[in-house]
Amino acid sequence: MEKRMDFAKIICDYAAKLRFEDLPEQTVANTRQFLLDYFAAALAGYRINQPFNTVVTGYFAGLGGAEEASAFFGSRKLPCATAAYLNACYAHGADMDDGNRKAMGHIGAAVISAAFAVAEKYGATEREVLTAIVVGYDVFCRLGAAVQPGLVHRGFHSTGTVGALAAAVTAAKLMKLDADGIYHALAMAVTMSSGLMLVTESGQAVKAINPAKAAQNGIEAATFAKGGIVGGAYPLDSSKGWFHAMSDTVAYDQITNGLGKTFCVDESYIKPYPSCRHTHGAVQAIGELREQHGFVASDVKQVRVHIYDNAIRIAGCITCPDNTEDTKFSIAYASACMLVLGHFTLDDLDLSRVSPEVLKATEKIELVSDPSMEDRDAGIRGCNVEIALQNGEVHQKTILIPKGDAANRFTDAELEEKLRSCGNGIASETTVQSILRYTGAFASTKQNYMPLPISAG
Repeated sequence: MEKRMDFAKIICDYAAKLRFEDLPEQTVANTRQFLLDYFAAALAGYRINQPFNTVVTGYFAGLGGAEEASAFFGSRKLPCATAAYLNACYAHGADMDDGNRKAMGHIGAAVISAAFAVAEKYGATEREVLTAIVVGYDVFCRLGAAVQPGLVHRGFHSTGTVGALAAAVTAAKLMKLDADGIYHALAMAVTMSSGLMLVTESGQAVKAINPAKAAQNGIEAATFAKGGIVGGAYPLDSSKGWFHAMSDTVAYDQITNGLGKTFCVDESYIKPYPSCRHTHGAVQAIGELREQHGFVASDVKQVRVHIYDNAIRIAGCITCPDNTEDTKFSIAYASACMLVLGHFTLDDLDLSRVSPEVLKATEKIELVSDPSMEDRDAGIRGCNVEIALQNGEVHQKTILIPKGDAANRFTDAELEEKLRSCGNGIASETTVQSILRYTGAFASTKQNYMPLPISAG
């Protein structure tokens, strides 16, 4: 039999061996920031995606089941995979959750939700939880980067497709499976891997299903592996495997370079705005130009956003949104909010509360294809914004790496401000302080993991 590379084995051997003591202090500190951001995003998703949340939580409440793990905003425990599903829905419901530009997807909603639920059911220390989360970010970002941009060009959403694999490895590690057991969890997760980018065009409320199913499927795959079920061989590399299904080309070096020495959580981003990451460069540039030059929307004749094709493909199709869900995938709308209002926040997603001037201003936003604004090797994914005023003045601003990326990181104070903004109206000061203390001290000792209950009101 011809000898083949088995990248699943490489990934799973790494996952099994990594220990908390192997992690640099900065990686631990960065992971705590992502935990805090996860709670902030969950508060935002609970606020913004209420109609969807109500139906989904009602459905699962009707199913009943073992009381194994905690879901946010609920009073009783649920089956482990169900709790992870709901928490992932909340964490992704407002598009305020973290991401990685190389993998082109959102990690924490699936990985952290799976980690918390499994740790609660099976028992784990905080340090084991944090380590498993770091592993999950590596699996997601490395495999995602390897198959991008082919994956997204085929219409797949890495948040769901890669997320299932990352959640499976995270869950299996916390179930204390060995490398072979983790391998079989990953091998089963590839058959569960799903999620489409269709949700960027319409039906955005259901986009939260992608990380939710990833978390649920990952836990189920790990549970099956724990029970002794054997997955297929070469689940990534087979001619009928995951790589072949997801993309025409695979950048294998993205998987192995620095594995176990550099950690992808350190290069992932946190969002300042409640929308697709592809909108952020333009929003940031317009905000900085507006503040620097003091113009208002009525002074502006035209805004030209020179931006990469993937951004136009994913967030450039909707100019003037018809509903709240559309607002999260419109570069024009997000830009118009910043141009008219001087901000773009969760409240600005509600079209019933937005000034007609904002919708009118979307007509001034023109998107121009500029491939130079995206360079994976150089870490660039930005835009150049050119604002022409009525008086003939032209102002330009280039944002190569939007706020929140590793090269332009959130401070602790800025992240606390995001938490308060996301929880505005639903999170008490006691809840805010509890989240800050919980995440700030997470894994600082060898204590066992205990869930942090989050309620609304």
